[in-house]
Amino acid sequence: MSIELNNIVMSFGARELFSTEHLFITAGSRIGIVGDNGSGKSTLLALIEGKVTPDKGTITRHEEVSMIRQLIDDTTTNSGGEQTKQRIRDALSSNKGILLADEPTNHLDEKGIAFLERKLADYQGTLLVVSHNRSFLNETVDNILEIQQGKLTLFEGNYEAYLTQKEQLEREQARAYEKYQKERQQIKKAMRAVSNQSDQTRKAPRRMGNSEARLHKMGDQRAKKNLDNKVKALNTRLGQLEKIEKPKTKKELVIPLTTAQKIHRKVMIEANHFNLSLGKKRLFSDAEFKLFTGSKTALTGINGSGKTSLFKEIISKNASITYAHGVKIGYFSQTFENLINDQTVFENVSRQSVHEEQRVRDLLAHMQFRGESIFNEIATLSGGERSKVAISQLLLGDYNLLLLDEPTNHLDISSINVLEEALCAYQGTILFISHDQQFIGNVATKKWKIENKKVKGTQKQLTNSENQKAQEKLVLENRKTTLMSDLSFADEHKKRVLEEELQKVLLQLKQVTESG
Repeated sequence: MSIELNNIVMSFGARELFSTEHLFITAGSRIGIVGDNGSGKSTLLALIEGKVTPDKGTITRHEEVSMIRQLIDDTTTNSGGEQTKQRIRDALSSNKGILLADEPTNHLDEKGIAFLERKLADYQGTLLVVSHNRSFLNETVDNILEIQQGKLTLFEGNYEAYLTQKEQLEREQARAYEKYQKERQQIKKAMRAVSNQSDQTRKAPRRMGNSEARLHKMGDQRAKKNLDNKVKALNTRLGQLEKIEKPKTKKELVIPLTTAQKIHRKVMIEANHFNLSLGKKRLFSDAEFKLFTGSKTALTGINGSGKTSLFKEIISKNASITYAHGVKIGYFSQTFENLINDQTVFENVSRQSVHEEQRVRDLLAHMQFRGESIFNEIATLSGGERSKVAISQLLLGDYNLLLLDEPTNHLDISSINVLEEALCAYQGTILFISHDQQFIGNVATKKWKIENKKVKGTQKQLTNSENQKAQEKLVLENRKTTLMSDLSFADEHKKRVLEEELQKVLLQLKQVTESG
């Protein structure tokens, strides 16, 4: 046994983050920790590291702990990626039996993430990693520890397997809710029928003599009592039904542009001979690019290739870049300079919105700000929650071109999922920087890559092979859903056949995702 948690209760101020009666982590386990922003993922790592103590319970570590942190030192000239790589080397060189990593892919480009995956593959100890990078989790872990509604639940398998299990649980909940509602309606229908019958027994038939009426009344009283008792029994049965919560359903999200925001040109911005240097370093040499109106374009390239520098030149209206008339640029960075700390979430987004109040509420609900949480002040929010507010400002603001610099940093996986849906629902133009391959695949309609001081792939849609892979993945996902549904009702013989096919489909899905 590597780590033992017993009767743990962990709080942040007056709010309980999570609790668990018993959690045993065996030596050599490779665990990815997932959960919403603010659920306590980083706190759990700090607890295991020994940096914080629980409100209740005990934790036992049977080996020494090393940690890969995500904090960046701004006083050094080394890039965030270089600092992260050095932290990885330092943590692994300590040869300690437990390795913790808090968002280790932040600040790493594709080569950096591949470097990290290789290093972790060689590590023989116990690994616990918090990451929003779904592809990275699929490559590096064999268990997922979920923190949800204050409870810790361990799932076997990588992130893809975790999703499959979660989908199955959601289907089971949907069936249980349907059964619960059906039983409720049946009992209520029976109660109404018995109550109506009870009401009818009070009335003596017309043209009945007094003595006959008295006998009828005595019989009616006995019958009515029996019927009333039956109603009470049905009511008791109704109260004893185990309540099943209704599964959450998503409202379709649409984020249109106003008439004043629309651009009626095919190309929003373009450059034919773009040059840029940073100090003595040449970033772009005679580069060309075209950003098409309505596109969602991913800008990729190794760290230091000039991605953020290109953003800054676009924002500052560099003379070498041609802009369509009416372009209005909104920029997202990690500084959150447009957020006012002593205003609420709703006030910050409404202040810049060109849409009606209901659309503001719809988007915030989609971004997981529901109920009273829209009235929380910005100062009380986590970094991930601030990111979602800042992006919501841009999506509803008076812009038609959004530049997003690493928008998934600091977001948990469920937040990335809703962000992907929001960006796909946006009808304006988006140029974004990201090293998250799954995020790029789910959002981008075009790809740019900075390589050899040029911008490559500027006028190409996703390639035919990429589109073919997307279609293949969609077919496999649909087949997976059908198989999981059929498994719920199959007999033992049929279940074995379906399970074998499901494993083949999951393997094909993994291969298609990795080859993309």
